[in-house]
Amino acid sequence: MYSFLISPENVPFSIASLIVIFLGIFELMSLIFGLSLMGAIDDWLALDTDVSVDGDVIPNGFTGLLGWLCLNRLPLLIWLVMALCSFSMAGYGVNFFYLQASGSLISLWVSFPLALFFMCLTCRYLGPILANLLPKDESSAIDIDSLNGCVATVTVGEAKAGMPAEAVVRDIYQQKHYVFVEPDEAKQVFPQGSQVVLLSRQGKVWSAARLNSTF
Repeated sequence: MYSFLISPENVPFSIASLIVIFLGIFELMSLIFGLSLMGAIDDWLALDTDVSVDGDVIPNGFTGLLGWLCLNRLPLLIWLVMALCSFSMAGYGVNFFYLQASGSLISLWVSFPLALFFMCLTCRYLGPILANLLPKDESSAIDIDSLNGCVATVTVGEAKAGMPAEAVVRDIYQQKHYVFVEPDEAKQVFPQGSQVVLLSRQGKVWSAARLNSTF
């Protein structure tokens, strides 16, 4: 079995499997330390793929392709795992059945396109099913700058000027986003659990002001 997995004809599929394993390890470690790799990747890339292929209008070009592959409806990390798993399983499957039938492995020139084709079909038809099963607050398919004025809660550590901390914020659709915040005043400190108002963004870091509580 080991020789089958590491054979030259299976190298791309083995690499895809290893990437999935590493993503799982990194996500587990990030959760242990109070972060979210899933939210960080989505907010960092901020993909603007909010399109639909089921309505009356079908978008064209690259955006339409992303919509067809369901990338706009799933968190990027989940989509990557689904795509890589389907690609790897298809490649291994083609080579396994060909090996049983002929006693040799099929050429990469054949197995690689077949695995890509199966991956695309999986994303197209399994993606919407996963999207319906996932909590609706995990998507971040909005313009990140539209979070200006929203209230965020510091989730990890404490934020100081020049030392941002992670915070979670919900947009007008109650979707959850993970951002980095620091005080807009040099002497302020936002401990974990503080509620702050997002004011402006410089790169990946938001300048924020403490939310004044009234009783």
